[in-house]
Amino acid sequence: MVSFNSARTQATIGGGTLISEAIEAAYASNAQLTTGNCNCVGTLGAILGGGYGNLMGLNGFGVDTLISLNYADAEGKLTTVTPNDKELWWALRGAGPNFGIITSAVVMSKYVPQARNTAWLGSVIYSGDKLERVVAAINNISLEPEMNVFLYFAVSELKPVVLVTPFYYGDEATARRRFAPILDIGPLSEMTAVTPYNHWNDGAAQFCIRGARKPAYAAGMLHMLPTVWRAVWNEFVNFTRNTGTESSIVLMEAYSLGKGRSVPDDASSFPYRQVTFNAVTIPWYSNVSLDPVAEAYGRRVRDLWWANDNMTLNTSYINFAHGDETLDVVYGSHLSRLEKLKKKYDPMNVFNHWFPLAPRPQPGTTPLEVQ
Repeated sequence: MVSFNSARTQATIGGGTLISEAIEAAYASNAQLTTGNCNCVGTLGAILGGGYGNLMGLNGFGVDTLISLNYADAEGKLTTVTPNDKELWWALRGAGPNFGIITSAVVMSKYVPQARNTAWLGSVIYSGDKLERVVAAINNISLEPEMNVFLYFAVSELKPVVLVTPFYYGDEATARRRFAPILDIGPLSEMTAVTPYNHWNDGAAQFCIRGARKPAYAAGMLHMLPTVWRAVWNEFVNFTRNTGTESSIVLMEAYSLGKGRSVPDDASSFPYRQVTFNAVTIPWYSNVSLDPVAEAYGRRVRDLWWANDNMTLNTSYINFAHGDETLDVVYGSHLSRLEKLKKKYDPMNVFNHWFPLAPRPQPGTTPLEVQ
């Protein structure tokens, strides 16, 4: 369920609304929302973890676009949470699943007629020998608010390839000038076009394929180091030699962060505004016997990212995380405050399913007995 006020400056999004549904509703209403980039993900779930997306260079993180949250607490009480509710407002925007169920939210939106609701985007494929030049160009490019760029390792026609997906909210000529440091490297192929808003996420449709085993291993970084990415490439090439792993990917997302970083780090419980690049590898396969091989591969790749950056702590964006990370890896410096608020607002640890801030109840115990 998605509805807009008459000026299209605010939207109400129901819990369980998929990103594809939110975007289609906005496009049909001559409006625009700040959402994630994967259509089959819940709109509010993605936002509550932080909320990266194509328009964040203009609008900030998803958590920054929230106006109010309709919230069911551990006792089943329904409440509307606003910035006046300082503790819960802070906690829900970054660690929401630990504190309650969001039944709907009011978010900022913009009036944008369909004719202007377009962006230039697509895929640009390079051979593996161009990897270091591509990585260096991405590391050094100045991303304007209208821009983002993703880097993939994928298998195409049985061969590993380097794939870049540039995005520019504007016209093609300007986009090509802005992305010239990447485009001028010399791709094998390019498929880009000016695309309407309701098709911006089409390139990520593969992530919505049901079935198979898809464990994710993620890391946040300050820099893109060509030597590290060559080592990750070698790991990817070796892993995808296993039969049935050809859908596996490596993904790195880079956004214009000026707007998001203009908000203080402690304005919400989302901890990683200073992270520049988020990367994730997803070994994708169906053969259960490959589980230990995939798990070892995923951890090696994540360790390569963590070991070769200058972050003071290992970091993983909670919406990308695997599940084996320690709490400080996903909650960062906000962990201590979150643990205190957890004891206050959910002392019986009712909400304990994703990076719980209190120990999970063991079989045969009640939540209260583990406190």
